[in-house]
Amino acid sequence: MKKNILVNKDSEGMRLDTFVASNLPSLSRSRVKKLIDSGDILVNGNKKKVSFRLKENDSVMVSFIESLPELRPYSLRVPVIYEDNDIVVVNKPEGLTVHPPNDNCQNTLVNALLYMGKELAPAGRLRRGIVHRLDKETSGVMVVAKNDFAHNSLVQQFKERKIKKEYRAVVWGIIKKDNITANVPLKRDKRNRLKMKVSMFNAKEALTRIEVLKRLKDSTYLRVMLLTGRMHQIRVHMNFLNHPILGDKKYGIKDKMNHLFLHSYLLGLYHPRTDKYMEFKAPLPEWFTLWNKSRM
Repeated sequence: MKKNILVNKDSEGMRLDTFVASNLPSLSRSRVKKLIDSGDILVNGNKKKVSFRLKENDSVMVSFIESLPELRPYSLRVPVIYEDNDIVVVNKPEGLTVHPPNDNCQNTLVNALLYMGKELAPAGRLRRGIVHRLDKETSGVMVVAKNDFAHNSLVQQFKERKIKKEYRAVVWGIIKKDNITANVPLKRDKRNRLKMKVSMFNAKEALTRIEVLKRLKDSTYLRVMLLTGRMHQIRVHMNFLNHPILGDKKYGIKDKMNHLFLHSYLLGLYHPRTDKYMEFKAPLPEWFTLWNKSRM
């Protein structure tokens, strides 16, 4: 891996080793020193000492092999919907994080797939094979890449919005219109970086199509299609429409529900190797069915 870092005015006068360590936190101080001593870190193309003081607009080139952390298998078997040499499609259970957020967290989908003996694309330190995510609380269908070829193809498909993403949700209140399109921009909440919020300034496009499947006594069962893939998009949009998702403790109301009623029901993609369009479905969790029957 090669990384070119330009020294700005605020960093002028910093030692070379301190500057590199602060800009590349994945590298330890001892490793930074070894890279400088071996000539794998250059300033304006020249080898320097660790104590070299940098000037504004200096170019620092860092060359190193990024080592992958050891991921421990997590003793959990995840339902497999489809698998071949390139991809594995799973039904992610609720309450399961997709990939480790740091080296200390190991109880994730990635670790469970390793426990099941699945080969995963090495791209990313902790996100091996992951090309998209579901919230920890959200259940349903996901595709994981088993090699770099599949990983690159799927990432490009998501980028070009070729992937079909369809969800099922139950929200509070009765939605009167049969179809709604929520075209409301989203951005990260500065007060809480783990949340998103609606904003008309410096925000990204977020487009959600909503179709009523069934009106219940006090809630509405929905088919929801994502046309963009912003973090927490469906949850924020439904709350914005004053119809929060049942069990949404992050954006909804305190309804004392034990489950988030949001499920990734269908995923459509073009197979990385054959370019054939394929669709995969994950059956609804039991609590969806029980709720819908009890509220008819």
